[in-house]
Amino acid sequence: MITREEWNFVASVTVRPDYVDEIMSVTWGLNNDYLYNKKLGYLHIYIIKKWYGENEYLKMKDSGFVVDHMDNDISNCRIENLCFLTCDENKAKGFTVDKLSKEKTHIALTLYKDFSTSLFQIAIAFNYPAKGKIMELNNEKQLIDLVYLLYDSEYEIVLNDARKILYDYKRDYTFELEKLCCADYHIEGCYGEQPSLEAYDKYIEGNHNSMIVYIVKEPIRENWTLEIKEKSIIFR
Repeated sequence: MITREEWNFVASVTVRPDYVDEIMSVTWGLNNDYLYNKKLGYLHIYIIKKWYGENEYLKMKDSGFVVDHMDNDISNCRIENLCFLTCDENKAKGFTVDKLSKEKTHIALTLYKDFSTSLFQIAIAFNYPAKGKIMELNNEKQLIDLVYLLYDSEYEIVLNDARKILYDYKRDYTFELEKLCCADYHIEGCYGEQPSLEAYDKYIEGNHNSMIVYIVKEPIRENWTLEIKEKSIIFR
């Protein structure tokens, strides 16, 4: 963790024994809102160089790629939150996935890359449950509240699925598994009627002597590999 007295945030970073002393021996400031040190440069670029290598970073940079903060939080410089992405896709992501993901009250969607497996994940908490369209369940009254998706594909494919999920939810609060490109999945929910959004919003406002918790980020599922073949749907 990196912070300063004048900051209203705490930056997170992945450290290893081979560079922990170096990263902690300097003072980090901000340059264009990004964590920066004159000696080590931008923190997110420093981290990706340490994990992918200087040569790989320079090769990707020369090919028109930038280092993307997958969850759009530039203070999150953990390696699972950093990925190479073309400049055009990075801009498109900013106007679609990042923009649609900002409001966490109803849906919290987060992207990850597990460095140990090189596989991407999408984790979703539907605070306001999504109406499921999962054909194998053969039941129209599906309510989805938690989804983990595993991908063995390019980052751009993962982003396309994230856009579809977010657009479907924005349009009519639905989630449709069969039209996604994931290699594996874990889904939790229940059978029942979807409550009205108005009733949900009124409930989370409080004024009912109860504590309300909604999720803003789901953690990565570590060591989830293609060999596991979970394909799990759990309905309570």
